[in-house]
Amino acid sequence: MKRMVTQLQPDVRAYLHGAEVIKRYIRVEAVAQEYGLSVEETEYIAKAAGSLYKLTRIHLVKKERFDEFMKHIYKVPGTNKQIIKKFARIGEASIIYSIGRHRFIELARAAGATYKINEGTGGTVLINLEIFDNYMEQFRQPVRPLKEPLYGQEEGELNE
Repeated sequence: MKRMVTQLQPDVRAYLHGAEVIKRYIRVEAVAQEYGLSVEETEYIAKAAGSLYKLTRIHLVKKERFDEFMKHIYKVPGTNKQIIKKFARIGEASIIYSIGRHRFIELARAAGATYKINEGTGGTVLINLEIFDNYMEQFRQPVRPLKEPLYGQEEGELNE
């Protein structure tokens, strides 16, 4: 008799992406080292991003949410300076937001965030990321309370 159920193996290979293991939550110190920031700066940014989780003895950062918050911050090559990018090309911006190219163009036009340079010669289309971010906020889903509160959280308190 054949078994119709596929059993999952408790193996780390499920989290492999290429040759490296993808971790969803990492320690604050590891994030600070990756971004070249101090631990205090990293905790401050993670708290602003809503990705800092304070457990009993350690502080963890939800990597995906932290990276999403830091997506507009770029390191200038050859220096230690970090800048916030205000404009991006359509291809780059559609990758940043994980939206298909044609759907992204449609949304950017609806937001009024497109800028066309050298219109007659083919030109370049840039997207103002701040305007697009503000437009995307209208699609945000409301926060729902958890069934069980997190550590250090009161009953009925919402995570923003």
